[in-house]
Amino acid sequence: MRLFNKVSGTALFLILTVSCSLNYGNEQSSESSVPEFSFENATYNRYSNNKKTAEIKASRLEQYKSDGRSYAKDAQFKTYNDDGDLDTEGECTLLAADTREKHYSLYQDIVLSLHSQDMTLNAQALFFDGKTEQLTGSIDDDVKIIRKNTEVTGRGFSASGVNRTYSFNSSISGTVTESEEKEDELPEVTSEEGQ
Repeated sequence: MRLFNKVSGTALFLILTVSCSLNYGNEQSSESSVPEFSFENATYNRYSNNKKTAEIKASRLEQYKSDGRSYAKDAQFKTYNDDGDLDTEGECTLLAADTREKHYSLYQDIVLSLHSQDMTLNAQALFFDGKTEQLTGSIDDDVKIIRKNTEVTGRGFSASGVNRTYSFNSSISGTVTESEEKEDELPEVTSEEGQ
């Protein structure tokens, strides 16, 4: 039993000393791996010229000083146009933002509503390049577009914010629903409470 304790103690000592690096010259800066700020259940608002331009709510929000990147878990976000009107809103499980390069990545259970275009996107991965205003999806994941009475799903999604066009690089499927009722022929809705 004593021999087992000595052997296991020596083995533990060797594992700990061998696994520890003594080469501190190659150590990376801790700024790149440790967040400058980390918040739980946070709300972040961005203002420009005394107007709110963006809002992010997240269960966890982290910002890194060394590279200007921010990450949000369980994110809900909104952006506003120059008039202060809601332009875009959405949610995703993970939001990664590189504000220096203007690259934004959204992951898992994405719902993105573009109010100015009356369009909603559902996806598992979306990438936005703010410099080129290009929104793309993963080649292997479906992106679903819902716009008015049209639903289209496909892979290899790409959209341009400059000319407001979108495309898929693989086969797509979808539905177009035509309403037979005209707006002035909609049935009357009444409340039972007042009677």
